[in-house]
Parts: sequence; C-alpha cells; structure tokens
Amino acid sequence: MVPALLRIYMKKRILYFFSILIIGGLGGTLFSNIFARNLSRLPGLSGLQLSGQDQTVIVNKTEQVFVEQSVILKKAIDQNLPALVAIRSFYNDTLISSGIGFVVGADGLVLTRKEWVSSTVNKISIEKEGKIFSAEVLKKDDDNGLVLLKANISNLPVVSFSNTEVYELGEFVFLLGVKYDPSGKAMSFINSGILKTVGGKVLDTNINEDFKLATGAPLLNAKGEVVGIAAVNSSGQVFAISSQTIKEFVF
Repeated sequence: MVPALLRIYMKKRILYFFSILIIGGLGGTLFSNIFARNLSRLPGLSGLQLSGQDQTVIVNKTEQVFVEQSVILKKAIDQNLPALVAIRSFYNDTLISSGIGFVVGADGLVLTRKEWVSSTVNKISIEKEGKIFSAEVLKKDDDNGLVLLKANISNLPVVSFSNTEVYELGEFVFLLGVKYDPSGKAMSFINSGILKTVGGKVLDTNINEDFKLATGAPLLNAKGEVVGIAAVNSSGQVFAISSQTIKEFVF
C-alpha cells in the first residue's frame, strides 16, 4: 500500500514541477513582449528597442538629430563664408580701423557697420581671399549704424536674406566671421545662440563676443539666411539690426 501511494505522490510532484516551468516560461515571454511594446510608447523613449533575450539597448534618434544639425550648419557656413570680406579704413596711409562686412550685391555692394567707416577716413579697402580692392561709401544710415560700400570688383558671391519679418523667440542663430592669427592668416569662426528678444529693428541674442570679431558680421539662421548684421553692446552682448531694416536700406 505504501509504495503505491508514494508512486502516486511522486507523479503529482513531477507534474506540478513541470507545470510551474511551463507557466513561468510563458509568463516571462509575454511580460517581455508587452513591456518592450509599451516602453516604446513612453515619452522620450520612442528611440529605444529591447531584444527578447539579451535586452540590448539601441539608441539612434539622438545621434541622427546631431548628424542632421551638423549637415545643416555646414551647408549654411559653406553658403555664406565666400561672401565675407575684411574692411580697412585709412586716413592717408594711417590705418584707422579694421573690421568685417559681407557682400549684398554681386557688383561689389558690401554692407558693414559704421564702427569701421568713420567720418575721418579718406581711404577704404576691401580684402577678399588675399586680394585688396579699393572701395567708397555709397550711403549711410547713422540711426541704425549701417554703411553700404561700393567696391571695385564684380561677380561676387552674395548672402541671402531671410524673407520673414517676424522672428521666433528662442530661434537658433549664429555669427559667421573671420579673425586673424598673429601671423596675419585669416581664420573663419562661428558663435551660436538664440534670439531672446524679437520685434522692431533690433534683435537681441544671448551670444557674447568680442567687439572686433562680431561687429559687422552676418547673423544667420539655421537655413543660412541673414537675419541681421551684428554689433556688440557695452556688456559684450551681441544684438543685430534686422534683415528687414537692412533690405529697406540697401535695396
């Protein structure tokens, strides 16, 4: 009697053990699939993928965004860098000031700031790609600090202006300029930030930059369009006269 009861008891224990294994395996598989499927719906985690066995985490959306931004920024730089020029003002043969401007007309029209062309100068030169050309003042806007020069050169690459008259708070913008190393070699540079005040003729940014590097440089948006010409206030903060005001002055 006892051995028979023992055999029945052992069979029940074995069946119970295998039942637990089967149920546990099915439960783990279902939980893994349901968890992975719902995880992808959570905000900020849509770029994550979990495999069913090794739970490998794959992150790709953030990297893709950085690559796209890098490509856009490079395109904007390549588009506008050829339009930058160095401007030097003289009284007779004495150098009075040296700054930057950019080409707005293929026939030699160059826009710059009044800081680089004072009323005391009697000779102006524009340097582009190591070549020097004479220039003269075509017109001035003292209220907005704008100066339009006419250089003795043609077939120049020009910047493109933003067509919008309304800019967004927090919109990405960047300066594109040229500086010189101690040997006199020209080097391009950028400095980026956002628009923190918009409306009217003046656009304020959160960019801080040296007066000599920023004044007269184009302020560009992510599309590579000029949204303004940059200047620097007494605190070193960059502001810009808007593209709409520039176009009314130039064209």
